[in-house]
Amino acid sequence: MGIFSTSDSMTDPSDNEATEVPEAPSAAGIYAPYGQLIKMLLPRCGGIAFYSPEKELLWCSDGCERPDLKVVLDDLPTDGSERMSGGGAIRSLSGDGAAFVYILRGQAGENLGTLVVEIGDGQRQTSGSMVASLLRPVLDCLENRVDVESTRASAQIPSVDATQTLQLQLLIGADSAGGPRADRLEYLVKQCVKHLDCVLGALLIPDRNLTICRTAEGTATAEGEQVLSKTHKHLLAWIQLNNKPMVVNRIMPDAAAKSVPPYKILSCPVHDVNGRVIGLFGLFRAAGGPDFEQTDVSILELMSRKAVNMLGNRYDSLTGLLNRYAFEHDAREELENKSGDGETAAALLYIDIDGLNVVNGAFGFHAGDEIIQRLAVVTKQGVDDDAIVGRLGGDRFVVMLPSGPADRPEELAERLRSEMSQLTYLHGERAMPVSVSIGIGRSVGTSESISHLIAAAEYACKRAKELGRNRVEISHADNAFSVAHRNDALAFASLQNALKANRFRLEVQSIHSLGEEPTVLGHEVLMRMREGDGYVGPDKFLAAAKRYHLMPALDRWVLAAALRSLKSAAAGLIDEGWISLNVSSQSFQSESFREFLVEQLSASGVSLESICIELRESSAAHNMREAEALIHSLHELGVKVALDDFGRGLSSLAYLRTLPVQYIKIDGDLVRRVASDRLAESMVFGIAQAAATLKIDTIAEHVETQEIAAKLRELGVSYGQGYYFSQPVAIPSAYDEPVSAAGAAQASAS
Repeated sequence: MGIFSTSDSMTDPSDNEATEVPEAPSAAGIYAPYGQLIKMLLPRCGGIAFYSPEKELLWCSDGCERPDLKVVLDDLPTDGSERMSGGGAIRSLSGDGAAFVYILRGQAGENLGTLVVEIGDGQRQTSGSMVASLLRPVLDCLENRVDVESTRASAQIPSVDATQTLQLQLLIGADSAGGPRADRLEYLVKQCVKHLDCVLGALLIPDRNLTICRTAEGTATAEGEQVLSKTHKHLLAWIQLNNKPMVVNRIMPDAAAKSVPPYKILSCPVHDVNGRVIGLFGLFRAAGGPDFEQTDVSILELMSRKAVNMLGNRYDSLTGLLNRYAFEHDAREELENKSGDGETAAALLYIDIDGLNVVNGAFGFHAGDEIIQRLAVVTKQGVDDDAIVGRLGGDRFVVMLPSGPADRPEELAERLRSEMSQLTYLHGERAMPVSVSIGIGRSVGTSESISHLIAAAEYACKRAKELGRNRVEISHADNAFSVAHRNDALAFASLQNALKANRFRLEVQSIHSLGEEPTVLGHEVLMRMREGDGYVGPDKFLAAAKRYHLMPALDRWVLAAALRSLKSAAAGLIDEGWISLNVSSQSFQSESFREFLVEQLSASGVSLESICIELRESSAAHNMREAEALIHSLHELGVKVALDDFGRGLSSLAYLRTLPVQYIKIDGDLVRRVASDRLAESMVFGIAQAAATLKIDTIAEHVETQEIAAKLRELGVSYGQGYYFSQPVAIPSAYDEPVSAAGAAQASAS
């Protein structure tokens, strides 16, 4: 008998009277919500199917039998004896497909059925345990639900209501698709409070200075803050000590007299990717409300994992502010929502810490981190709820003010500048004053993009630094930004035409050892754009490419053209050393480009041991999870990895331990000053020593004179690149055959 069968009626032993039995849930009623949850956690998966222990189809996302999915069950034993590593396995499907197979287990270890999920081609190398780990909260809830339904069916006990299971679907995001900034942690906390019938929810991540307290209406109330202030230390201490959920359903009779908040409490630990407790997710329910049950615990554990994913994808690891991608996404959405509503134009503050590199050089990078964290706290506390605050990277912060009085941006900027100027960094008996320069950009029309706003505010910030620092400047329509904006608009049109017509040329510049007799280590691939009868360098078009998000398109073109050349007329370059290809920050942040990169390299036919991929240091440092995954994939192919522009906006060297790169390319601005600036010299020396300790080779960019080369050799730098060694030269012309830019143009939107 299947677990969904039931008799028409049953007898209640307490009164021996016939009672109406609720109809048992259908297979779709049980499995469909979990299928939707799996689809949300694995958006690229195909068909999803659930089978009984006898391998009969119970439910399939496609609505009908999938013979190609069922075939993976043929080699599974029927006695339920198989124990898969990590709880799941990857099995091949017909053709090039693959599927994740997971055996559902009851509390006694019995086989409850099998889940089969068709995964994308790009995930074929993924281990079953990794997929199971990603789906673990859903799988645990599913196993519990199926086990309960099986027990109830066999004992003829009425089925539980599926409402809580459906709430999981709602909380994951089914009802928030159209909401503004629905992937914010504030929204997640609000949804948990609302759907679990609580009065208050709180997410605390102390390491990131992150505290979110919300009611079901999404507001932060004084009462909620008071409740949190009385309980958060005890809750954090208990969670960190026990590393498991805590449920308090019993209210002390004299709670009010002892100033104990009269609430039932459910609190779950929040873990980082390494399993370390970094905070808690807590819910508070009224004393007269229902007790917290195991289903509530399972839901909150799932939401805690979702919060961790959101932290990694959207929030800066050092400050807890939005990262650049999340900030631009939210600000762009806010601009679109505000367009044409008649409210005051939006404004953006661009904040840059003055002389952070001096602090890093004098006191160490941990000192710079402390100042960055302090500025984040001051900024978050100084803005209203409608403001969007983010960290672009390094010492650069941004605040988006969607609307408000015309003088609001200036008042806020001046207040932030004043508060920061009153701080002093103390290190023993040594002190260093702290200040910031702030630029303000205003939207000038409903078509204004967030990129334009950031660029305008950044220009104003640079102007503030030129005028002496520790001041606020405003970008006006008639200043140099407008000129730069028009120039970039013209360059943007030229770039689009060049991409369509393949009007680019690849060049290489060699990288040499810094020994007495320099030898060639490899070559970096560069590009020029045809303009008229000649070619112009990247300084003429890269600013426009960054502003209008064309960098992924350019990177795709360069990658395809370079690999094609190295396969034919330029193959001789590989005999001289490895070939280095750059990946811009915009491209790195695009999942589709990262997949494109691995696919192109794999299919190139070029000796991949001779390829090196350069990632921007700032991109890797602020997207550690993506960086680790990409570097791992590249290493599996045999490709080398270098961190480019190292030392620009640098705040910490600690992450180098977790990024297994072969080379560090020291930023050219530091290198140019290394022979004349003691601070630059000490920073280059520190980088070289740290890299040597980690067995990472260093490459100095923009080595232009013999004096610089000699100083770098003295400081322990391994290699150099620049005009002192060689000028860029054109790659042999086989790549001049048409290189398809299809997909490159599309990449501008990614």
